[in-house]
Parts: sequence; structure tokens; C-alpha cells
Amino acid sequence: MQAYLQQQVGWPGVQWCGWLHRQRRSAGRQEESLHLWVAGAQFVWLLSPQQAASYLREHWGIENGVCYVRDVTMDEDRLSGRKIGYSLSGIRNVALNLLRRLEVRYLPDARRRIAAMPDAGVHLLFN
Repeated sequence: MQAYLQQQVGWPGVQWCGWLHRQRRSAGRQEESLHLWVAGAQFVWLLSPQQAASYLREHWGIENGVCYVRDVTMDEDRLSGRKIGYSLSGIRNVALNLLRRLEVRYLPDARRRIAAMPDAGVHLLFN
């Protein structure tokens, strides 16, 4: 498969690819989907299916924990701040880390708590 992707598609860095079968259960219904994944990471050992699944879960944990939160909770895609985007991104990272210190399950709940009790936000800054 590596040789095929390198020669036919022009992806010279491809090292791994495979099928990922996902099952999700929520609100009493089950969803199933099949996805193709492609990766360029090089490993000095043979990657087992369990290790590949673990690496993919870790990747999506980062995606869901950081990128999704910044896009949805902080509305970063809509409020880009074209000329000062890097600075705004840094400020949003600080805000998210402070909100996580409240130890609530969902960040929108933390935002509502801070809005209702501004003193709690000041307390986070100095502790």
C-alpha cells in the first residue's frame, strides 16, 4: 500500500494506512462508520492494530480537547482578529487554562460560573 500511495498518488511520506471502524452509542442509538486513515509517522518497530488504535485515539483526544474547544467554546474561527491573531490565540489559551482550573466538566459551564461570579475569575488569576 505504501508503494502504491507513493507512486500513484504522490504521497512520498506515507508510512501507514488502514481502515478504522468506529462505533458510537448515544441516547439509545448506535452509529457505525468506516474511515480510511493515512499517517506519515515512522516507527522502528512493526505497528500492531492495538498500537495504531491507541495513537489514533490520542490524536483525536488532542483534537477534541484543544481544537474543538477553541473553535466552539471560544468561537475562534469566527473571531479571527486577522492582524493580531497570534496574540488573541495566546490570550484564549490562557483563558481556557484558567477555566479548566475550576474543575467543571464542560467549559461553557465554567464560563457561566465566571460570568455569574466575577470574583471567582479574579481568584483564578492570583492562585
